[in-house]
Amino acid sequence: MSQTEVQVPSPPTEAVPIEPPSAVRAPRPRLHALDALRVVAALAVLAFHFTGVDAATKANWGVNPKELFPELFPVTSYGSYGVQLFFLISGFVICLSAWDRTPGQFVRARFLRLFPAYWFSAGVAFVVWRAFPDGARTGPSISESLTNLTMLQVPLSAQHLVGAYWTLWAELTFYLIFLVVIWKGLDYRRVSVFCWVWLLASVLIQQKDNQVPILGIFAQPLNTALFVGGIAMYLMYRFGPDLKLWGLLAASWLVMQSDLVEHADGLRHDRGMDRQPYVALALVTLFYLLVLAVALHRLDRIRWNGFATLGALVYPLYLLHEELGWALIRNLYGPLGAWPTLLLATAVILLAAWLLHRLVERPSQRWLRARLEQEARRAASRDREERAAT
Repeated sequence: MSQTEVQVPSPPTEAVPIEPPSAVRAPRPRLHALDALRVVAALAVLAFHFTGVDAATKANWGVNPKELFPELFPVTSYGSYGVQLFFLISGFVICLSAWDRTPGQFVRARFLRLFPAYWFSAGVAFVVWRAFPDGARTGPSISESLTNLTMLQVPLSAQHLVGAYWTLWAELTFYLIFLVVIWKGLDYRRVSVFCWVWLLASVLIQQKDNQVPILGIFAQPLNTALFVGGIAMYLMYRFGPDLKLWGLLAASWLVMQSDLVEHADGLRHDRGMDRQPYVALALVTLFYLLVLAVALHRLDRIRWNGFATLGALVYPLYLLHEELGWALIRNLYGPLGAWPTLLLATAVILLAAWLLHRLVERPSQRWLRARLEQEARRAASRDREERAAT
């Protein structure tokens, strides 16, 4: 999942205004609690892929992980719901990062955050598919692999290089639709109205006689409710809670629980996962409460800088862990056994994420940022010359 620098403006201590003040507030310290939650989400997804889903991992371990890890499986089988925590946090921090930015600044920041590390991890996945095939699946073709570089493989009907990449498309559609609101200018009223309209669209798309299929792309069931919940909680953080925001958050949760229970029940029967829908609902509700605690400043005392360091590794970890981790498991399990393989594979993935962050992500972001800023200055200079000439 993508990351955002968790630097936030200081919220007002007075009553919530209908429109936010135009003045730019001084930045507050980093929200380490959100970094900690991102780390929990990433590790939960990693644990799920390695030990919690028998339908996929049997091909990699050679035996059902339910038998290899009987103590872990009942817990890690719910690890996929770390994705729902990611989406809640994303609604919060994307709204946070877009405030007081122009559309161009927002697009540039999202591009720099998402693509450099993604391109590298896609290259790693391409090599892994061909060097260490699992024998149970057909890997993406060269054309599909190239399509993955666009991050548009879902609408172009290309196979993912890494199964976890589906979440990046969900994030990307969120950014695209939120960009429309940024274009008009972010304020309390406009963002809250957008949330209500978007949430309603995610409900309408589920009607059997729906005549607007494009809504399914930009108002995805379940995901939309989570993003809206995150945005509502950011508005609480920035302006303080009021009745309208509590209503929006409640509506987000109610739509989410309907979507989630239906989806969780389907997963149990369709994909061989023995998970209880209401356990999943309790877990995602806990995620709501944790992010809400951040929004209401209940976790402001969490200020360990280590969470910021670990938080920076979440996106590289998410990108690399699945195919690379499974390749390690397939090749290490025979000589090492289950637990040593699990621990070593996890350690290697963590090291790989750190190396990707330090040696690829940060340098490439600095280089691209400098080039983009240089080109922006040149474009501004050309515009001034053209206006002067006319």
